[in-house]
Amino acid sequence: MTIHSFPVFNYEDMVNGAITPDHVFDTLRKHGYFYLTRLEQVVPPRLFKSLHEKARHFFASPLEQKMAYYIGASPNHRGYVPVTEKGAYSDEKIRAYEAFDIGYDSAEAPGRGFKLIGPNRYPGHVDGMDAALQAYYNANLRIGTELLRLIARASQLEDSHFDRYITRPASQLRLIHYLENDVLVGQDDASMGAHTDYEVFTIMHQSAPGLLAFDQVGRSWKNMPVFKNTLLVLAGDMLEFMSGGHIKSLLHRVVSTGEERYSFPFFMNLDFDTELTVLPAWGRSDKSVVVGHHLLGQLYRDFPYIKERVDSGQWVLDFAIPSHNEYEQI
Repeated sequence: MTIHSFPVFNYEDMVNGAITPDHVFDTLRKHGYFYLTRLEQVVPPRLFKSLHEKARHFFASPLEQKMAYYIGASPNHRGYVPVTEKGAYSDEKIRAYEAFDIGYDSAEAPGRGFKLIGPNRYPGHVDGMDAALQAYYNANLRIGTELLRLIARASQLEDSHFDRYITRPASQLRLIHYLENDVLVGQDDASMGAHTDYEVFTIMHQSAPGLLAFDQVGRSWKNMPVFKNTLLVLAGDMLEFMSGGHIKSLLHRVVSTGEERYSFPFFMNLDFDTELTVLPAWGRSDKSVVVGHHLLGQLYRDFPYIKERVDSGQWVLDFAIPSHNEYEQI
């Protein structure tokens, strides 16, 4: 029997300096993830509870009521994602989940819709859903900003280095409802196919097990446990790029037992137009990446409605859609 250990950090120790930036960086370099506990000062237990309640209420609504907030009818990628909005994951046999997405809330008109700028859309029939989701979004944005300050210090930069790039970030909060089903019940049945996340970090809260992470050292999939009122931080594509590959974006997938499950990933990103280069502490490269271009290039694969908008010319892009995600390597 293989016994795994999992890195866990106390959030209070992280923000008061008891855990060093180098320790955080080295943990991400070794594992690609860590858990965060003692979150009361930023995500009180009542906020976790409210998040679950609002999600259960909304997803229990009739499909017609949910489809009134269909993400494909939004000009700026906000709203309900039905099970039929299936991406191109080769190992995803059947899509057995639905979702609801919000982003950075701005009164600015969407304009170029693919910049993901504009107001959020909330269902009016779920009382308090807007306040709960916005509070949870803000809490995760605060945590993500603290993590970026630690990465900056570990990279021999001022801790405020990334602050200038978090004015209207392309950060998204997604509520995911994995449906109870009797189709995906095998040990290796993927209800969400293997992928990396496209941003800097993913900060995730889960209701039940099901998430698997790929262990680069053991070359195998590892079950990720679930702990009450904790968050799981995963390294994303942009962190891999900035670190010159010293930190790898964590490949992960979700398997199904057929039981209902909820997951709440917050995808911490920088402003859409931020152009990144490898941080000097981690090497030299002439290559650069615009975070929003990488993000939309992958959403093109994940959302049929986005693919249709781009292919039809409704969204005119000034950059090329890649044929694959170079960070999704086993």
